[in-house]
Amino acid sequence: MGNAAPFRLHCSILGPLEVRVDDRTAIIGAPKQRLLLAILLCHANAVIPSDQLIDALWGERPPRTARKNLQVYVSGLRKIFGCRLSFEGWGYRLYADPAELDLLRFLDLARSGRAAVRAGDLAVAAELLAEAVRMWHDPPLAEFCHVPLVAKEITRSTDLFLSVYEDWVELEIELSRHVEALASLDALAPRFPSRERIAAARMTALYRCGRTSEALSHFEVLRRHLAAEMGLDPSPVLRNLYQEILKGDGRRPVGAAGHPAATRTRPIQSLANQLPRDIADFVGREHEVRRIVGEAAAVTLITGEPGIGKTALAVHVAHMLASGFPDGALVVGLRRHGGDPRATVDLQREILEAVGLNVAAVHDDDVLASVWRSWLANRKILLILDDSPDESSVRTLLPGTTASKVLVTSRSRLSGLESVTRVGLAQLSPAEGIEFLGRLIGHERVLGDLPAVRAIFERFGLSPLVLRLLGGRLAGLRHVPVGHLADRLEHSESVLDEFVAGETCLRDRFEECYNQPSWTHRPAFLALGALAGPPFSHDELVAALDGTGRSAELAIESLLEANILSVPQPAANGAEVVAQSMAYTMSPLAHRFATELRGDHRV
Repeated sequence: MGNAAPFRLHCSILGPLEVRVDDRTAIIGAPKQRLLLAILLCHANAVIPSDQLIDALWGERPPRTARKNLQVYVSGLRKIFGCRLSFEGWGYRLYADPAELDLLRFLDLARSGRAAVRAGDLAVAAELLAEAVRMWHDPPLAEFCHVPLVAKEITRSTDLFLSVYEDWVELEIELSRHVEALASLDALAPRFPSRERIAAARMTALYRCGRTSEALSHFEVLRRHLAAEMGLDPSPVLRNLYQEILKGDGRRPVGAAGHPAATRTRPIQSLANQLPRDIADFVGREHEVRRIVGEAAAVTLITGEPGIGKTALAVHVAHMLASGFPDGALVVGLRRHGGDPRATVDLQREILEAVGLNVAAVHDDDVLASVWRSWLANRKILLILDDSPDESSVRTLLPGTTASKVLVTSRSRLSGLESVTRVGLAQLSPAEGIEFLGRLIGHERVLGDLPAVRAIFERFGLSPLVLRLLGGRLAGLRHVPVGHLADRLEHSESVLDEFVAGETCLRDRFEECYNQPSWTHRPAFLALGALAGPPFSHDELVAALDGTGRSAELAIESLLEANILSVPQPAANGAEVVAQSMAYTMSPLAHRFATELRGDHRV
């Protein structure tokens, strides 16, 4: 292209609008400038009249300065697109080729795939059409769907996608990959209930998977929908397919499950959304949520001390992301009740069996891992690997491709785990603590005794678990003032036993961690119990940890790695912490537990 500028450009409109220049995202913040770009990209390589652009940007009553403002927006876009964006005398044209715009690449792949079908090369055709289908990220340009000029192109692009998708999914079934096709059809068919080719493909795939009753049921769902919405009957082609399935004339399912070591015991199922319920009173973590949701990284590691809210955050974010993972969302607990680690091969086997793969005859761990990776390949799954005990357990379960997303939670920082986005959780802020406690026991009750509430925060910390247990106690003791409970906690000889709500007990959580045979931090943890209480100076820690089996400096690093110790947040004035003033802190209640253990006869 003669007008091409000497930089790499890639634009995406088959989903959210995105522009990347030399692999960096270009920031286009002004709403009308973004809308102008969306229109130009939808009509790439065509001239859009200025009057039409003005009408799209400002509607029927544009300001007097509309044409001048349009020129300003174009001038801003030229800083990104250079001579690709030109004025043609009566309108504007944005030049792009298939390597620069996903819509054009999509159309090229569709043409090549259909040409391969005509040439009889079905395997190549399926591969090309599959690549085109994977480019689609519904809904396209959702932020502009209210603009008629864009909405028209969204409808046109969606129809193009559905046509290509139907070609691809029918090819997959023809190539006996009906199991894989069905997972995609299960997600798409309910969203486009009037598309008869999609309905026919799903009926065929269900039948070939041995699910005849579901295939017939899908026909009935379609028939009722067409009658209610359009007053129509299914087409003769679909009615004939229904009769063939009813008579058992169709081809039965054949083949293995995609890996030579695995056999299929029943049709492979989608995991679907198996997330536990989101916590309705989730408070705070706005920065962490934005970071996890906005990150393109395939693996995010969430770490922090016990009770800091790692799992709650992972589940909360997973509910926000789940719609983008049509092959399912799942929480995998990496520890048994009581805290013992679960073998990753057992977890792999459990999940593979759950989706219909018989791996009972697979006894080699490496082969099982290969089956696991093969099953995950080309699937979009959202996995939460919860409470990971070590780095190796995470590595074994990670997908080999980046189509899926994994959220890992761990008490340890897992510093040796490579290529992950790290999110470390600190305690809630006092304002977040007040909001959280208010949701649990009522805001009037909290605001009516703020000095007592703040005293509790100062003495016992602001971890979500501590606040939830405290709120659970107070919610069941509506007649007890917050100040009364604060005094009781201050003078309690066994304050850990006060943090109990229902079947959840803070002491049990601490003991579960401490009693693990693999827990290597006992000597150092007990040494912390001899100190007066956090925060600790560096010199205090060095003196206390000397003689615990390793050098004091290494012991401090080990406690930081395990999130037993943490470094206080920087001062508000942003002053750097120098070596002479290095300080460390820990959960006040974890320190109380260490003090108790040190004086206990069991130590």
